[in-house]
Amino acid sequence: MKALAALLLMTSTPAPAQSLEALRASADAPLLQALPRATHPDLQKPQEPVLQKALVPTPMRPAAKNGPILARVALASISENAKRLLSRTFGARALDLGVASDAAFSSYFLSFTDAKGATTLAALGDLNRLRGAGVDVRVDGATVYNFKVSINVFSPVRGSTLKMTPIQGTRGPQNDVKTGTLLDAIKAKSVVFKARGQEIWMLYGRDAKPDASGYADTRSFLFVKEDGLSSKAWPLAESRLPLDAASAVDLGGLKLTLTRTAGGELLIRE
Repeated sequence: MKALAALLLMTSTPAPAQSLEALRASADAPLLQALPRATHPDLQKPQEPVLQKALVPTPMRPAAKNGPILARVALASISENAKRLLSRTFGARALDLGVASDAAFSSYFLSFTDAKGATTLAALGDLNRLRGAGVDVRVDGATVYNFKVSINVFSPVRGSTLKMTPIQGTRGPQNDVKTGTLLDAIKAKSVVFKARGQEIWMLYGRDAKPDASGYADTRSFLFVKEDGLSSKAWPLAESRLPLDAASAVDLGGLKLTLTRTAGGELLIRE
């Protein structure tokens, strides 16, 4: 699963420190040369990575008091959400587009799910290519699309565009989606709660196999704080949470207590 990390890496880290020179050499060069200070200021400084180190839960002391419940989540009800972020036509078929990663968060994939629930995975490889020539993705035997992120330097996180273009003789529509639309779709599929005034999104689901042959038996959580180019995502392997025992995690200074129950729920507390 781990959809959000892949999408945030795709959309919310749109330009490393050297990017302005590359962008000035692009089709936007005349405008950027005329307005060199009009680009988003965050594009002119190095950015911290969106994906943070995997969370390591700490068992709570038996005498510790539990805080108020911020969210009570039936995990089975959200385990497939990351597969159905957006519906688009690829080639001759209407499919739900999603994203996934392996358990180590080292490989990323697009997922394509049909109306019957059958899902295929396509490896993305080096995500940096999405900001360059793009990544060619085989949807099925007759359908190949190029996925590429076109950066809007004035509004990089929500104003950029994910372009999905049929190639190699594929007959089908061009699909363009604003990155803001993608982020809104992810939020709609997430468990959303607030802790100490900060909005957090959480997704949960199966990890992909590294060879893109399907899904593994393991599952993971992903906690996300959207904050423009300072957005952060924290992965957590489900296996790190013992059943019916509270554990503490630290989301960049925001402390949460998590309890995974034998009844298939996750309780989130401050």
